[in-house]
Amino acid sequence: MDKALRAAGHRLTRQRQAILNYLATTDAHPSAQQVFQEAKKDHPGLSLATVYNTLETLARVGLIRILDFQAMDNRHETNLVPHINLICTECGKIQDFEEGSTIRSSEVKEKFGFQVEDFRLEYYGICSACKARASNA
Repeated sequence: MDKALRAAGHRLTRQRQAILNYLATTDAHPSAQQVFQEAKKDHPGLSLATVYNTLETLARVGLIRILDFQAMDNRHETNLVPHINLICTECGKIQDFEEGSTIRSSEVKEKFGFQVEDFRLEYYGICSACKARASNA
């Protein structure tokens, strides 16, 4: 990630490094607030504004994707391989499902003449942990 950031003409500051370190070690889809809470452990002087600005920069460079939601905070993901996001409507947890689950953009272009620039496929439901909690209640 740091090489791609530099290649796009951005400096790798200590604050950005702390954010990148956290993003590289999680498979969660964290909100900016969650990134802030985790990254400031390594860089106590980090500000929430810097986190937001860095996440926007990383998205512009194509290193992460920002998932914009109406019902909850935006989330950020580093998995840019086509996949389905499984979103729990109870706890907000997001999991990736990749097993041949998407239509190839080349097929869409061939069949419809439509040039795909980006896409997002989401399934909403209740995760196994929330189902287990509900059945124990």
